[in-house]
Amino acid sequence: MRRFFFTPGLAGAMLLALPLLALPAYALDPVAALAIEGKVANGETDAALSLIEASLAIETDGAAKEDLLARKAELLERAGRFADAQAAETARAEALSARLGANAPELVAIFRRIADLAGKGGDTALGAEALTQGLRVADATGDGAAAQFFADELAAIAAGTPKQTESQSTDAPAANARAALDALAAHEAAMQSREASRDLAGGDEGFTRVKLYYATDRARTGATAPSDFYGGGRADALDFGVLEVSVPKNHVPGQIEKPSIWTFDFREDPERHIVLQKVTLMAHDAVFADMRVHLATTGSDEAFVFVHGFNVSFDGAAKRAAQIANDMNFKGLPIVYSWPSRASILSYIADTAAVNLSGRRLLAFLEDVVGQSGAKRIHLIAHSMGNRALTDALELYALKHSGEPAAFDQVLFTAPDLDAGLFKAMAKTIRPTARRLTLYTSDHDWALAVSRQLHGDMARAGQGGTAVLRSDDFDSVDMSLVGEDMLAHSYFANNPSALTDILSLFWRDAPPSDRCGMVAPQAASGWWLYAPERCDSNALLAALAMLRDKPAIAPTMAVELPLGGATAEEKLRIEAAVKTLMRGVDARP
Repeated sequence: MRRFFFTPGLAGAMLLALPLLALPAYALDPVAALAIEGKVANGETDAALSLIEASLAIETDGAAKEDLLARKAELLERAGRFADAQAAETARAEALSARLGANAPELVAIFRRIADLAGKGGDTALGAEALTQGLRVADATGDGAAAQFFADELAAIAAGTPKQTESQSTDAPAANARAALDALAAHEAAMQSREASRDLAGGDEGFTRVKLYYATDRARTGATAPSDFYGGGRADALDFGVLEVSVPKNHVPGQIEKPSIWTFDFREDPERHIVLQKVTLMAHDAVFADMRVHLATTGSDEAFVFVHGFNVSFDGAAKRAAQIANDMNFKGLPIVYSWPSRASILSYIADTAAVNLSGRRLLAFLEDVVGQSGAKRIHLIAHSMGNRALTDALELYALKHSGEPAAFDQVLFTAPDLDAGLFKAMAKTIRPTARRLTLYTSDHDWALAVSRQLHGDMARAGQGGTAVLRSDDFDSVDMSLVGEDMLAHSYFANNPSALTDILSLFWRDAPPSDRCGMVAPQAASGWWLYAPERCDSNALLAALAMLRDKPAIAPTMAVELPLGGATAEEKLRIEAAVKTLMRGVDARP
């Protein structure tokens, strides 16, 4: 177990009083992370930088190192130490390259930042090199918007004579211009090669396009690339719009496929990876009008709103929501609400402050979804820290709309990073707003264990095991047997079994006793253990996709399902899955 020593101020004294858990060696110690942010909050930048250096010296996890280096660069930039900030960002680029490969899409944003810092510091040579590297990666990953940005900047360097600094020789501007021209020539060759490859491949797409609606109170970055369109800063008001996310046809349910050096993937490929392709801003009234047209076109009356958790980017939230919609074959309105998480392990406190404000904005958005989207059955899914925004919004909704019929169908609180006692009290107020409330927990969720440590060992609502939170106001389902996903802790959508349970709830309001895989550990225990091995998850997903279009189907009609493309074995599995799903169907209202 690692310990960090620092001069205890108010935050330091609080941290030293906490009981320390034995945490994995490959993830940043949350005590150190909070200590760093405590120093920043107190204006002790040098002390914060010293703690970052101490953490970097012993950190073995690549992603954690990158977060530390990003925070180091941010603090150095604030202090006006632009050269040092550039060095930190360059070290982050090197670390990310070592972990994900030299053409990892995440490098695009880092090289853009290095170029920006170089501009602030007057180092045009380093700026030109960063732009060149960024253009190379953008070309390799097929990020056309980013490539255009880098190419335009390099063209300006090639056409002009940048201001000379004392550190440059008299030949530096000309050398920069020549380097820029070389980079642009390589870019043009890459574009021609891509066009030739596209012509040879023909027009068949190896992926499907998922349309999502979104609302966010993140600030725009000014970047045009979809993955970087929104950052971790707060905006003064909500943005609305439509997203297009591609999902490969060979996609595995529950997974978010992405480039990895271990699979020799060096760029985002829509035929192999889930990719955010397009962000389209729309006015408030226009986006809700589009929602109503979508429902009329598909014949659906459903919507779901997904609220992501801690340490999640806008790009990551969009991909997760698209994966859920795709795997469920969801024909209604898939909507993602993205609050301004900074997508960094170090930013737990900043994310906490941001999500608390976002709860008020989420309330207004949910009222609009209820009143203007046209959806009659609206499901809500919140994950991790996102549950703080959702519970705040729903509590306020319940108080504002007291006495009205339930506005929401299924509300799913997955791995909520929220005080257990507070959650139980809020659920009592929230209960009238929904048809059913479900709490998904896990006894192996590392992030919740970290959160508990940082909150004085107070139980979190999302923690499972025999002490799982229970109440008459919600169903408690322990997902511990599904497995753990460490920092991502998205077990609710990373396992097709869990996804199947959610979809069965969307299909019909079935209690846990009528759903596959639910085991009551003890008589009248008040909670359920989910046993995924009891369910044929993929067959259940396929059956549910068919049953959702046949709401009046009876068990004897299983053979009438559209099974023409299935093998004999698959037909038997799907028909067996239908019989499993139809348990208790006569009790459905």
